[in-house]
Amino acid sequence: MKVQIISENIAVRSFPAREGKAATVFREQKAAVVRENDFPLPFTIGLDEDQQPYKIGTYDLCATSLQNNKFGGLEFGRRIRLLTPSPAPGKAQA
Repeated sequence: MKVQIISENIAVRSFPAREGKAATVFREQKAAVVRENDFPLPFTIGLDEDQQPYKIGTYDLCATSLQNNKFGGLEFGRRIRLLTPSPAPGKAQA
C-alpha cells in the first residue's frame, strides 16, 4: 500500500492535565493512501514526541501498521509507520 506525504507541516493538538492525569499532546501529519484510478484517501499519521515529520514523497506502509479489529477485519493500528520513500515510476534502481 502506497502512502503519499504532500506537506511536512505538523498539526499539534493538546489537552490540559485534569483529574490527576498528565497533559496530552498529539502531533499529526496529513497523508493520503494512493488508490490507483481513484482519488487519494486522506488521513492523519500520529508522530512521536521527538519524531521528525516525514519528508514529501510516496512511501510504502509498514506491515506493522495494520492489525485485526474485534470482528476479524483489517484496520490501521494506533501507530502508523512508513518505510523509505518508494522510487518514482520509471526510475531504475541502483
